[in-house]
Amino acid sequence: METKTEIVTQYLSDMHVLEQHIQKALEKQVGTTEDQPEINRALKGYLATTTTHVERLAARMQELGDQDSVVDKAKGAVSTLAGHAAGLIDTVRTHQTSKDLRDDYTAASLASISYVMLQTTALACGDQQSADLAKTQLGETVAMLQWIARSIPAVTVSDLQAERDVTLDTSAAQKVATNPALTALYGN
Repeated sequence: METKTEIVTQYLSDMHVLEQHIQKALEKQVGTTEDQPEINRALKGYLATTTTHVERLAARMQELGDQDSVVDKAKGAVSTLAGHAAGLIDTVRTHQTSKDLRDDYTAASLASISYVMLQTTALACGDQQSADLAKTQLGETVAMLQWIARSIPAVTVSDLQAERDVTLDTSAAQKVATNPALTALYGN
């Protein structure tokens, strides 16, 4: 029978692997957006936050006695394979920045709901410290989701203009950014 600590540690391990995967993607994106200072600055911030998430998760697992998680290593190998496959897709992509941000949003959404699950699990298992960690990291992840949601319309138009020889209605980004459904997602 698993102990409550083992259950929480498994969820922490899941988050550790997911955050490491996000970290690798962000490292690449920071390098490819140097010509887009605002995007680059935001991605650097997201990368710094994600790096901190990885470190906090590792520290918490260590506090719980999980020095060298076999589960984490196995998932890390799978994550690396998935990262290589994503890298191959990247070589044939157009609109690189907007699609990278779309993928970041997807990953951050997965991380967000996973932090909800971690917080719930930790509370159910009586581990307030892990629950607090999940709550903190959920808030930081949601902040990045909000930035992506606000930014993606303008980045999409910018990418399209940079890659196509066509005149576009640049007000489209503002129209989408003020869509009530989107603003409900990220606030004013």
